[in-house]
Amino acid sequence: MTKFATLSLCLGLALVVARPAAAQGTQAATTQDIQRLQYDLQNLDDSLSALSTSHPRYQEFQDRANDIRDEVTYLKVQIRRGQQSKPPVLGATRSEVEDLRQSIATLQSDIDNALNRRFSGSGTLAEGTEIQVRLEQPLSSKTAQVEDRVDASVALPVQLDGRVVLPAGTRVRGVVSGVQRAERPVKGGRLDVRFDSIFPDDRTRKDMRASVVSVKENLDLGDNAKRAGIGAVLGGVIGQVIGGTKGAIIGAVLGGGGALAAKLGEDVDLPAGTILTLRLERALDVTR
Repeated sequence: MTKFATLSLCLGLALVVARPAAAQGTQAATTQDIQRLQYDLQNLDDSLSALSTSHPRYQEFQDRANDIRDEVTYLKVQIRRGQQSKPPVLGATRSEVEDLRQSIATLQSDIDNALNRRFSGSGTLAEGTEIQVRLEQPLSSKTAQVEDRVDASVALPVQLDGRVVLPAGTRVRGVVSGVQRAERPVKGGRLDVRFDSIFPDDRTRKDMRASVVSVKENLDLGDNAKRAGIGAVLGGVIGQVIGGTKGAIIGAVLGGGGALAAKLGEDVDLPAGTILTLRLERALDVTR
């Protein structure tokens, strides 16, 4: 074999080997990747909201947060362009999302260590505590069955004595306990949903007892404007990524028992991404 042929063969093999690696490096992000990124940003916003301007590292943390904000803005533009293309695509790569998530995790860890905000030990969330969660899948009285599982994730961090005990992204699970299909024009659809499990980490399940007390399209950020910080930059496109909830929610909460009912002749329809506010019906142990 000539030297030229040998060189050509080697180059050809190198290209074959490189293609999978290149493809992996440009692998498209998934909707789940973007949702995890949004949860990371909510947790970072929570840590930044606890940072006093008098803290000696305040400017350092703010500068790093501004760099992350710029990266999130850039990613948001990519996502919007992707959604506007034909056919629509997500517009972001998994490696871009993972690099950004790592930067967020590092900054949040540094802030929490500086402020001694890491929760450890034992604690209890009192009965009546409200937790905002985001539905992971659509839910409808037209198709639901009794005992169907309902998956959701904590949308905003929950604090106890100034420390986060339930970070955004913490999984919760419920069950459909009752279904009534709509009958036109005399009967509206109805869903009874109870939440009975929470997963502080991938290995641990804890019993909980919580009912749905409100249904919304968007997060209720409360009076703390800082909570609408960097996470709000990406928040505007989350609905587009997961399918959108704007005007798609049908049904309202009735009373305090977690029952959702629609108007006469209509079924209860909650798209993925719907925000449910849960209220604890008994205290929840958050020991770590």
